[in-house]
This record gives sequence, structure tokens and C-alpha cells, in this order.
Amino acid sequence: MGAAYFIVLERKIDGLDIMIDGKLLARTAEILDVIAPQLGVRPISEFISIDPAQAAEFMSSEGVDVGEIELPALQQFSAQDGLATVRALLSRPEAQPAIQDLKDCERILGVAAQQGVGWHLEVDF
Repeated sequence: MGAAYFIVLERKIDGLDIMIDGKLLARTAEILDVIAPQLGVRPISEFISIDPAQAAEFMSSEGVDVGEIELPALQQFSAQDGLATVRALLSRPEAQPAIQDLKDCERILGVAAQQGVGWHLEVDF
């Protein structure tokens, strides 16, 4: 099956469809993360965050004892920062496999930036 990245907005924006496939973005993230600093932008994987309660629930369901683990707080990021990364990556041939996912991210983050809404990526397994 494989992992997929998806966007979570800080708050709902009426009329905005935030669905993306995200599988090819997740598959190409490693190479995209290598080229991002060369383009002067933040690597895509650095936008990943999760609510600690959700992380603990997932880890427990996988048989991990989370009793002694201190999980990091949920981080929200600026949509402008995300747009800078996505737009820079769209210009690179290495991003071609994930081009539709990146275009979907650009569409969503463009509206989020206009509305002043923060965001983060989550991973679906």
C-alpha cells in the first residue's frame, strides 16, 4: 500500500477541497528533500507534524508502550513557507512523479496563505 502525505489546515476554509492523493509525494520526498536546500527552501518532510495524542494512539495500536515517551507538540507552519517550497520543487524535473500532488498542495496552500491559515503535513500509512 505505502504511505501518503496529506495537508491538515489549522482551521477549515469554506469551499476549499483539501484532498490530495499524496502517495507519489511521499514516495519522492527523499529526493525532494535533497534538492530543496539547493533551491533555498525548506524540505517538504520538515512540514510533517502530528498531534501527540494521535501519535500516542497510533503507536499504542502498533504495540508500542508510549508510557515513557515524550512526544513533540503539534506544529503549524506558515502557508507562505509551504508555498515557497512547493513552487520551487515544481520547477525541478526530479519532482515530475509527484507533480499532481505538488500542484494540489500549491492550490490548497495558496488559499490558506490568502486566508492566513496555518497548516502541516501528516502521513497516512
